[in-house]
Amino acid sequence: MKRLIILALALLAFPVTSAVAAVPNMTCRAEGKAVGGPALHQYDTTDVFRFAAGKLYHRWSGREEYFYNDISEVQLGRYVSGHMTFVLDYDNRSGYVVIAANPDWTVYNLNCKP
Repeated sequence: MKRLIILALALLAFPVTSAVAAVPNMTCRAEGKAVGGPALHQYDTTDVFRFAAGKLYHRWSGREEYFYNDISEVQLGRYVSGHMTFVLDYDNRSGYVVIAANPDWTVYNLNCKP
């Protein structure tokens, strides 16, 4: 019992850190057709999203890369930055992003690489 109390006190002495991991550095390219609304439509996309040091950068054909916003992981494989929510698979290789700014929304399928 005494050992258990000592162990508990020792564990309390260390600061508790977040269970959420750091955002990985990677680049995600939109693939296929983007779907948007509220009037449902599809269109070709050239969007590229780059995650670097907790920041999100965005570019597309005809637009130079620009800093969009800070990005953070809110759940395993789910990242949020401004109006964008990224949902990625277990190894962060594919997924989708939803961009929702009332009243418009767009969904892009993604292919990601470190």
